[in-house]
Amino acid sequence: MEIKIAVCDDDQHQTEYTKMLVNKWAGKNNIKAAVDMFGSAENFKSALNGNGNENKAFDILLLDIQMDGQNGVELAKELRRADNKLIIIFITAVPDFINEGYDVSALHYLMKPVNETKLYEVLDKAVKAAAKNLTALFLPVEGEQIRILASDVIYIESFAHFSEVITIKDVFKVKMHISELEKQLDEKFARCHRSYIVGLRYIDKITKTEIILDNGKTVPLSRRLYGEVNKALIKYFTGG
Repeated sequence: MEIKIAVCDDDQHQTEYTKMLVNKWAGKNNIKAAVDMFGSAENFKSALNGNGNENKAFDILLLDIQMDGQNGVELAKELRRADNKLIIIFITAVPDFINEGYDVSALHYLMKPVNETKLYEVLDKAVKAAAKNLTALFLPVEGEQIRILASDVIYIESFAHFSEVITIKDVFKVKMHISELEKQLDEKFARCHRSYIVGLRYIDKITKTEIILDNGKTVPLSRRLYGEVNKALIKYFTGG
């Protein structure tokens, strides 16, 4: 299982330093972590929305408050309207905004310059909190039960005697009925056809008869399920 961590700070030196500390922490704790750096709120949101590349999802966000353009508090409030599970850790040079952190359920504040020991303590708490938020699928593959993050699942397709779980990296062929897999998933997924389940985060657009995913794949959309899928998609992206 991989923890996805974003560092958003318009100070490149600080961003690189924080990333170095995060990777050092991950190595010490034998944690597989993918760390992405962003120089502005706009760049971070662009990655979330998939502009110019595949969209990204993160478990933990280390967020500078004082940035040019949209500041960290404003970004956090916007993110919270769509995602109440993202672990947000503020990094700041001044304590003026600390009270506003309660509005966005920030896990912690770290003062600059970031103290290595304190960062590690906060990351330990963050990864435990993130683990509780990670919906996972348990799949029987080659005689073993493997665990994959539901957030990595783009779509699931059912065939006569097996199902294929298509993720951002792999395709898993499992002897499970699609309904069994559906029971393991949460509201971030929608049954769009008797033979398909789609991850809402990977939908680019829908029509009355099909769904176009971010990777260009087109899957059928049952007319009977159009209303439910459309409603689920709106709720997912608006946080309603």
